[in-house]
Amino acid sequence: MQYWVDESETEKTSNAAFAEALQLVCVIGRSGAGHSTALRHLDDVGFTAVDNMPLALIDQLISLVVETKGQKLAIGVDLRTSGFDAEAIDRLASNISRQFGDKAQIVYVTASDDELFNRYKATRRRHPLMDKEGTLEAAIAAETDIVYLLEEKADIVIDSTGKSPHIFCEELSARLELSLDQHPVLSIMSFSYKNGLPPAADIVFDMRFLGNPHWHVDLRPLTGADQQIQDFIESDPAFLPFMQMITAQLEEQIPLFVQQGRYQVTIAFGCTGGRHRSVASACWLADWATKQKLHSVLLHRELR
Repeated sequence: MQYWVDESETEKTSNAAFAEALQLVCVIGRSGAGHSTALRHLDDVGFTAVDNMPLALIDQLISLVVETKGQKLAIGVDLRTSGFDAEAIDRLASNISRQFGDKAQIVYVTASDDELFNRYKATRRRHPLMDKEGTLEAAIAAETDIVYLLEEKADIVIDSTGKSPHIFCEELSARLELSLDQHPVLSIMSFSYKNGLPPAADIVFDMRFLGNPHWHVDLRPLTGADQQIQDFIESDPAFLPFMQMITAQLEEQIPLFVQQGRYQVTIAFGCTGGRHRSVASACWLADWATKQKLHSVLLHRELR
């Protein structure tokens, strides 16, 4: 399976150069237009995402995360931000541009008045200016008067009107040229059915059909992380065909998950005690993921 790892040498060089160049993204614009969606997406693709940091502390945050730690940073700023006003945001944008140049991008997200009205009505959330303006319509109009000049300061303007979160994030990635930097993470875990299903699992496989090492006195004290248990499990004639079925399924599904904007998929293996069959199966899949150069993490819930 090469869907998420194969790139031409030109693509790799281009993407690596841009990833190194882009260090900071500041998301500004109208409340309800997509700040949170944008920040969640940027977090998924490798940025440290921070929303509503007081303006007075943003310089310190940038210094710590970008300059000291060398991490990519995404900042969300809107009416809820302490110290927010058009002049302050104008100064912030000018400082970012002067300090980072092309390594920083100001993204302005907007939507039509009708779209924002419908979103607030659907979610039943309060607009930040509701208490001051009295009605939702008046709050949306008042915010327009405050933030519209900020659009001129932006490097990228995205109108989210009529767009699903997935389409919005696709456009954000394309405009920031982040599309090639999106790699899924496969979270692999083992668990015991006695302690319940793991809530985070997207796909669960029951391994209780395999022979149980628990009934072998010499194997019982070991776990599926031990080679003896793995050899025992893999010698079961039902094991390999089942695992090959799983990998074939993942080869089909993971690219589809990515297309829908999901960059983390959790696969859980369960057995009675969560110590032998599920652990060995999870280890086998983690080894397969490593060979496929797929980003993965491994967790055994019942092993402490």
